[in-house]
Formats: sequence, C-alpha cells, structure tokens
Amino acid sequence: MWEKVREENLNVMLAELLAESGLKAVGEVIIRRKMPDVLLDINGVRVIIEGKYAGKREELYENACGRIDNGLCDVVMMIEYVKLPLGQTQMQLDQQMIKQSLKMGTFNVGFLTYIDRIGLDRWIPQIKREQEFYENVDFQNLVAYLMITYDALIKEDVLDKVINRIEEKIFSFSNKVIVDTPNVERLKKVLELRKEEE
Repeated sequence: MWEKVREENLNVMLAELLAESGLKAVGEVIIRRKMPDVLLDINGVRVIIEGKYAGKREELYENACGRIDNGLCDVVMMIEYVKLPLGQTQMQLDQQMIKQSLKMGTFNVGFLTYIDRIGLDRWIPQIKREQEFYENVDFQNLVAYLMITYDALIKEDVLDKVINRIEEKIFSFSNKVIVDTPNVERLKKVLELRKEEE
C-alpha cells in the first residue's frame, strides 16, 4: 500500500522529521519546498533530499549528480524507501501516519557532496570518500549518517589543500625551469621588459 504514496510526499515528511529530530542540536534548520526538491538548510549547508522507492538507485544517483552539478545544494541525501509500516487501506494514509511510518521505517541511504563531484580527489587523495549506500538503516541512524556527512563537509578545509597542492606544483615546475645562472637579458626580452625611455 505504501507504494501509492508519492515519493515527493515522503521526501517532504522525511525533511520535517529530520528538522524535528537530532538536527535541532546543530542549530538553525530551515526547510524550503519547491517540488520536486526538498531543501534542508543546516546552518548554511544546503542539503537536498532525493528519495525513491527501492530499485531505482541508478536514477537516484543521476538525479543527485544533477542537483550538485547545477549548484542547487552542497549535499544530496539519497534515500531508498525500503520498508514503511503504513496502514493497510488508502483511507488511513494521512500525513501524520506517513510521518510515523517514516520514523519506524528502514532505508538505504547514500550521500553525495560537491567535493565528490568536482573531482578534487584526483589531486588530493586524502579527501576521497567511498561512494556507498548504507543498507537497511533505521531513522535514528539515518540522522547519524547525515550528521557525519555534515560534520565532514564543514570541517574539510578543501581550499587550503588545493592552494597547497597548487603551490607544490608551481615550485616543482619553477625548480625544473630555473637554471643555476639565469640569462637576465633573455628573460627581459621574453617578458618584454624595456628601459624607461623605450
């Protein structure tokens, strides 16, 4: 019966549950709804919930990549709704029951961040994260995985690592180019440096 509930509805209810639960300890949590996106803003970190029923993981991942690539968020929480103990008849499925079922449900969950998409791991291997889905996760662990991803994202000093890596490459290159006694006249000519009167 729960397959009849729209995925967008499940995503919105899940966002509300997350905002009401452990995320309160983090600080300000704002939910913005613009179908089909559900955007959680956790202290300035934008998290989109992209949820699908189980068996659509490839589509889920493609959608998540699109959200990051289009600059809509910093993190996509990919949810596969595995088991939701909803009522047996369509008449019973009100929003409160859906919310309660999500709280007691199980999910497969994965996370995609902008760091994963920009490919910095090719240059800075230590920021590489394993892309995986955590299977049969309950709601409390879902919150925990989201918090782990949030913490890792805000603590990851990507810019400093990139700057350090660029500096290493520049110094390495300059050491190879510069000879023991540079030809100053040649450098002036190449750099088009002229005397004041010229």
